[in-house]
Amino acid sequence: MIKFQTLTGMHDLLQDDLEHFNKIEKIAQQLADFYGFQRIETPILEGAELFEKGTGLLTDIVEKEMYSFRTKGGDYLTLRPEGTPGVARAYIQHGMQSLPKPVKLWYLGPFFRHERPQAGRLRQFHQLGFESFGVKSPVVDAVIIQILYHILRNLGFRNLIIELNCIGDSQCRSYIKKNLLGYFRSHQSSLCGDCKKRLKTNPLRILDCKEEKCQRIRRTAPQILDHLCKECHDYFKNLLEFLDELELPYNLNPYLVRGLD
Repeated sequence: MIKFQTLTGMHDLLQDDLEHFNKIEKIAQQLADFYGFQRIETPILEGAELFEKGTGLLTDIVEKEMYSFRTKGGDYLTLRPEGTPGVARAYIQHGMQSLPKPVKLWYLGPFFRHERPQAGRLRQFHQLGFESFGVKSPVVDAVIIQILYHILRNLGFRNLIIELNCIGDSQCRSYIKKNLLGYFRSHQSSLCGDCKKRLKTNPLRILDCKEEKCQRIRRTAPQILDHLCKECHDYFKNLLEFLDELELPYNLNPYLVRGLD
């Protein structure tokens, strides 16, 4: 007899689950409306190149975690692993550049990653996000952080601490990477196998390694915040000042480096 069950890393949402899900959606919608964010829903399927270019070829998402396949017609497609590239594509495709700035959008929906099944990890999961286009301002960053903080507070979470870091812009980040590369190369023999590979691809990710021997080495590595250009330093300083004014608790974490390449 054939026994059908959910695939590994995927699960059904039953009544109790949906009650929690609906509560999250309601709170997010209320805060989005208050701060002037409009909801957007992008397709679950996109061209694979969108994520390879928008997320970065050397990220774990693209290298290890994407569900990608070719259709019978030869198109190379991907089940979306995250929200930002699809929202950015929609922003450009639909000419939202002509709208009053900033253009503020938010989303909530299913996403897919070929994660190794473990506690707290799903291959189909739901994620919400807030995006702002057209204005480069620490005020906008502070507002998005505030929204996400209050979503969690309204859901009953307490003693929340916001983890913050800045990895600079594309110009000063290249200088930061050069400094880190020189430091980690002098300790190359003590790095784990993955971090030895990261020396050639993205030395920033060594700061994020969970291996104890790599964490010992990173303790005396050059600090990113000490090597930001003046523009990035001032921008980050202003962001922290806005968070102070909003009385949002935060912790500077120099090892927080994940994100878009």
